[in-house]
Amino acid sequence: MSRNNNTQQVHPQNDVETASMEEESNSKELHHKRSMRQLCCVTVIVLLLTIVVLVFTTTIFHVHSAKFRIRSITIDQLSVISSSNAIDMKFEAEIGIKNTNFADFEFEKTSVGFFYRGTRVALVDGDAMVEEGKVKARSTKKVQITAEMGTANSILVDDIKSGALTLTGNGKLSGTVHLMKLIKRKRSFEMNCTININLNKKVVQDINCK
Repeated sequence: MSRNNNTQQVHPQNDVETASMEEESNSKELHHKRSMRQLCCVTVIVLLLTIVVLVFTTTIFHVHSAKFRIRSITIDQLSVISSSNAIDMKFEAEIGIKNTNFADFEFEKTSVGFFYRGTRVALVDGDAMVEEGKVKARSTKKVQITAEMGTANSILVDDIKSGALTLTGNGKLSGTVHLMKLIKRKRSFEMNCTININLNKKVVQDINCK
C-alpha cells in the first residue's frame, strides 16, 4: 500500500513540471512572435521613410534646369536695301521662362543678344533686356521685349538673294530656386536659339532653341 501511495504522489508533481515547461515554451514563442512583429514593423517604417526621402530628393528637393528660350517673334518692320546689302528690322519677341521645379524661381535682370553669323547685331538701345522677376513653381512666365536692329554686310548679298536670313539669339539667366523657403539653390541657364526669317514674306518661319 505504501508503494502505491508513493507512486500516486509522484504524478501530480510531474504534471506541474510539464505544465510549467509548456507555459514557458508558449511564453518564449509568444515573445518571439512579438519580436518578429516589431522587427517587421520597424522594417516597413524604414522602407517607407527611405521611399519618402527618395521621392523628396528626386522631385521636391531636386533642382531642375529652367527652360529659357524665345517662344515667338513678330516682325513690325523690315526693310531690305539690296544696293547697300543692308537690313533694318524692328520686332517684338516673347521670351518664355519655364520653371519645372516644385519651388519658386527668382531670376535676375538679364539681356538677350542677337547675332548674325557670329557677329553681334547692333540694337538701338543695346541688347533687349529682361527685367528681374519670379516664376512660380511648375509654371511659365512670359516676357515681352522689343528690339530694333540694323546691319550692313557684304555677305548679306547671298541671304538677300535667297530671301532667307538666319539669326541667333543668346542669353544667360541667373537666379535662385527657393525650396520650401528653407533652402536656396543658385542656378544659371543659357539660351541658344536659331531664328529663320523669310525676307520676302517678312515673317519668322521657325525658331529652334536648345
